[in-house]
Amino acid sequence: MSRVIIEPERDEMSRLMNLVTECHHQRKIEMKTYPVDDSHILCRGIFTEERLRPYYKLTGERVEAGPLHNLEIFLLVKTPELIIEDIEVLTGSLPREDCYKISNTLDCVKGLAIKGGFSAKVRELAGGSKGCTHLTHLLCTMAPAVLQGYWAISYQRRSSQGSALNKERALKMAERLKDSCYSWREEGVAYQKLKSLLSKE
Repeated sequence: MSRVIIEPERDEMSRLMNLVTECHHQRKIEMKTYPVDDSHILCRGIFTEERLRPYYKLTGERVEAGPLHNLEIFLLVKTPELIIEDIEVLTGSLPREDCYKISNTLDCVKGLAIKGGFSAKVRELAGGSKGCTHLTHLLCTMAPAVLQGYWAISYQRRSSQGSALNKERALKMAERLKDSCYSWREEGVAYQKLKSLLSKE
């Protein structure tokens, strides 16, 4: 029996959503970060994909609506260096038998530091026929989430110890943030406010 998803509500902020009534395909990526101990965090990446109506494979075979991909990556990351010490891949629904052989294809990233050039290195080590496109994409997407999660956890720890501001670390981070996006452009309000705060004795 086919399953048709009817969008029950219109997003009043989106004029383009008024053009459609049915959703045929859905992909979700979710990231969660957890403290492990004083020098480790765990980041969990979840990739799910679902066909919401029947579809046809390249062979012409009809497939009923349902889950297409269900993948999870768990990263044990050493801080503050952000080095991947361990990685675990779990697989659920996958479209082909061969897809279930890819659980260990990301073991090659153990020891890598999450820093500039990380995504390119991941694609070099595990991209193409060496691995799974969706796992590689998920891992590369997790890198900024690891960084954000580490910041959130480390600032929470310092706050609980009565000191939320680490000036040396904040200065380094300010330089990394500068011109990284429109909001953090050098002449923008956010960067100038942070720079002014950190310049005070």
